[in-house]
Amino acid sequence: MVAAMNRLALALAVAVALIPACGGSKPAPAPAAPPAPSEAVAPAEPAPPPPPSAEVLAASALAEQYEVGKQVYTDKKCASCHEDSGAGNAKNPAVIGETALAAKAPTKAKLRKKVTFTTAKDVVDFVKAKMPLKEPGTLTDDEAHAVVAWLLDSNKIALSAKLDASNAAALNLR
Repeated sequence: MVAAMNRLALALAVAVALIPACGGSKPAPAPAAPPAPSEAVAPAEPAPPPPPSAEVLAASALAEQYEVGKQVYTDKKCASCHEDSGAGNAKNPAVIGETALAAKAPTKAKLRKKVTFTTAKDVVDFVKAKMPLKEPGTLTDDEAHAVVAWLLDSNKIALSAKLDASNAAALNLR
């Protein structure tokens, strides 16, 4: 019986020791109240976008030059001789297509005798000096470069930057 009482006393002592642990924890803190209107924090300004890369700027300038070149072709009436498609006709050479911008002038060429088209500069120089047929030499440098850039693009000759005096001689047509 003494052993049973000792076990009972031990069980009672353990129970008394555990009672504070069961219900004695602190309640969870209440959520913080939202800030008062005068304390509201303004949303952060979004960061400005990064400036366009040099490649993006070059591509944009080139696309603009193509549009100007196409407009020059229309406005200066290049199509009246070379057709809207640039395919040429019996009297005038093609400026777009398989036979366009050939290295050697066609045998029946009148304006282009002894003129070779090796680089874009050769074509620009010819266009600037001889075109349009009824008003030769009236194109500005920018117009001549623009129309040649558009013709080169139309003939699947890739440009990586706007065509101008600084890079035309380095652009080989073949």
